[in-house]
Amino acid sequence: MSENAPFRLGVVIDYQNVHLVAADLFMPSRPVQESLIDPYRFACQLALARSSTNKQDDRVAEIARVEVFRGQPILEDDPVTHQRNLEQAQRWIRGHATTVGVNLHPLTYDWDYRGDRMVPIRQTRREKGVDVLCALTLVDMARSGLYDVVVLASWDRDLAPALDHADRASRTKVEAAKWHSPSQPDSDGFLRTTRRLWTTPMTKKHFQASLDPRSIDDRQLHPATRRDMVS
Repeated sequence: MSENAPFRLGVVIDYQNVHLVAADLFMPSRPVQESLIDPYRFACQLALARSSTNKQDDRVAEIARVEVFRGQPILEDDPVTHQRNLEQAQRWIRGHATTVGVNLHPLTYDWDYRGDRMVPIRQTRREKGVDVLCALTLVDMARSGLYDVVVLASWDRDLAPALDHADRASRTKVEAAKWHSPSQPDSDGFLRTTRRLWTTPMTKKHFQASLDPRSIDDRQLHPATRRDMVS
C-alpha cells in the first residue's frame, strides 16, 4: 500500500458503554435517548478525529467494517424498547448493509413468581456477555488480515486484555477510542494495556456529529425517564 493510500478501518463498538459515557459527559441533564449515536456516523467521526490527532498516521480512512454490540431487553420485560431497538438496528444498517453489523444480545435478568408464572424483574436487568463478544470480534478482526487498523470503542476497563491479545496476535494496528472533554478530568487517561496503544480522543463536536437524528423522534414516541431504560 502506498504511503498516501487510504487505510481500511474496522471498528468494534460497545454500544451501551459508548452511548452512556457520552450521555453523562456531554448531555448530563437530558434523557439518555437523546444521545443515541448512529454507528456509521460514529465511525466516520472516529476516522476524522484520528486523522487530526495521530500525527504519525494521518492517512484517510476507508470505513471497511463496523461491528456494534448492544444489550436488548426481552419481550417479556419491555416489548416497547425491544421493538424500538430492532427498528433502530434496521435503520442503522440501511444503506450500509455490507459495512455495518448490529448485534443485539439479550439482557440478563433475575426472575420471580408473579401468581403462577415466572416473570423477569426489570430492576435486575443487566448486560452480560457483551464485553466477551466485543473482545472476540476485536481479536477476529485483527487476525483476519482484512483491515489495516482495528479500533475498539469502549471505556470498559475489562476489555484492556482484549486489546493486548489482539495486538499480540496480528500485524494489524490495534487501537482504542474514547470520549474526551477538556473540562472533565475523568475523561483523561487510557485503558491500561501492557503496551501503550494509540487512543483517539473524540470531543463533543464529534459526538454531536455522530448522533442518530431519529433519537429525539423515538423519545417522543416512546417517552421514558433518564435512568428507567436500557436505551
